[in-house]
Amino acid sequence: MLKRVAGVVAAVTAVGLVAACSGPQSSTSVGGAAAKGHVEVAIGYNNNSSWDPLNTGSAFAMSAENHIYEALWDSSPVDRKPYAALAAEMPKDTKSLTWTVKLRDGATWSDGKPVTADDVVFSVDRVLDTQKPVITTAFFSSWLKDAVKVDAHTVKLEFKNAFPYALDRFSILKIMPKHVFDGQADAFYADAKNQIGSGPFEIKATEPTSFTSFTLNKDYNGPLHPKIDSMQWNVSVDAAARTSLLTSGVAGVQIADNIPQDAISSLQSKGLEVDGADSMNLLGLAFNTSKAPFNDKRVRQALRMAIDTKKLIDVSIAGKGTPATSFLQESSPYYSKAATQYDYNPAEAKKLLQEAGVTDLSLTLLSTNISWTTVAVNAIKQDWEAIGVKTNLDVVETATFNTKVAQGDPADVLTFSGNPNQFGTDADLNVRWFYSNTNTFMLWNKWGQTPEYAALDKVLTSAEQADSASSTDADMKKALNIIADEGVIYPVMHMQLFTAWDGKKLSGVKALNIPGVYMMNAQLKG
Repeated sequence: MLKRVAGVVAAVTAVGLVAACSGPQSSTSVGGAAAKGHVEVAIGYNNNSSWDPLNTGSAFAMSAENHIYEALWDSSPVDRKPYAALAAEMPKDTKSLTWTVKLRDGATWSDGKPVTADDVVFSVDRVLDTQKPVITTAFFSSWLKDAVKVDAHTVKLEFKNAFPYALDRFSILKIMPKHVFDGQADAFYADAKNQIGSGPFEIKATEPTSFTSFTLNKDYNGPLHPKIDSMQWNVSVDAAARTSLLTSGVAGVQIADNIPQDAISSLQSKGLEVDGADSMNLLGLAFNTSKAPFNDKRVRQALRMAIDTKKLIDVSIAGKGTPATSFLQESSPYYSKAATQYDYNPAEAKKLLQEAGVTDLSLTLLSTNISWTTVAVNAIKQDWEAIGVKTNLDVVETATFNTKVAQGDPADVLTFSGNPNQFGTDADLNVRWFYSNTNTFMLWNKWGQTPEYAALDKVLTSAEQADSASSTDADMKKALNIIADEGVIYPVMHMQLFTAWDGKKLSGVKALNIPGVYMMNAQLKG
């Protein structure tokens, strides 16, 4: 999954944009509220990866699909509070092993056909097909048994065991129209032009590496009430080009995501609103535990506490980050401060290396060449060499990095960035994103074959199957303490994600803790 997500971002040139105010504004009513006007958006990710809502890690596509697809129960990317979407109501008993779900009356696909129980069963069956798994299979197969059609507008969801995060998790199981996708090839699923949803918007046009435009789904009758009736998301991967689109005065772009930290002051000085959201977005280290001395946790701990994290944050991301005090970020509802902390302490780092019997250590640190990570790894190199650890940097393109890791590169340590929050915020998902035997890093360092991982997995499984929230929380806290103490795959820092917009023209938007934008509450001024 990490490989797929990392592959989304590619350098492209800025594209020409359609002015937001050209032509007359239209007014349409969807979901019981008037919607009026067009908004131009600059997105810092490409739109040419898979658009299959159950099998993509594309930041662009996943953000867009929050506007065009629905789950049975969804959650707003702004506050992550669950609500009934395609389901007519919230579950009555979330501890039950059987949930009977009636669909929303009159729910309709954007091609005019009704949403039925067959569509739900089709989508769930696809997610649970372990013979041909999709990305979301890993998030459901351990606890969801099946979906059974009761009648044309009712399904029964059956669980293998009670799962405390089930309601939150269902938000990523987007329901797809069986009549469109059944029997189609993978390429058909992945094509943006084939996406037919039941949400408030539908795709009007799309051009790979250039733009995707949206208009209201006139048949939508759900709980959301968008206030604009069209928008165009323009691909602008280059950070400088993306921020200039907001300030040029000719492009018509009113909002942009993925704002670099060093551009914030400049944008604010020009009268733009800039908002940041705390997120799981992280810079982390992964150690090659298949080789000595990195199979000794004292060595891993020594290298972590040798890093001056506050200095690293200042030089690499202009101070817009937080030193990791747990695997999860401090804003997570599941956060608990880890018993093991990695405060900057080079003297203690040297002591731990001495206790482990390690002298004259030389290592190779593999990293991507993204601008800020390049700065970060040079800061790490400086700190490690200050305690006598010779550090050789191998800084490569993202695609090369992914290939090297997948092929078992002999590097001793990896730096990586990632943000599993785009799939969900529950603790189990965020931990299992990295700590599972299908994760690229775990296959690389073979830690999944150790007794230490077996012990962690046992605790995580206990948390997943606990019969009370308090038991789940206790087990998850124990797991987070194990992860921090072992330090095999662990964040150095968590970072905010920033969004900027023209407050004179646009209201109702906020920064998200995931890539992209959420335009359901966006409203043009004047």
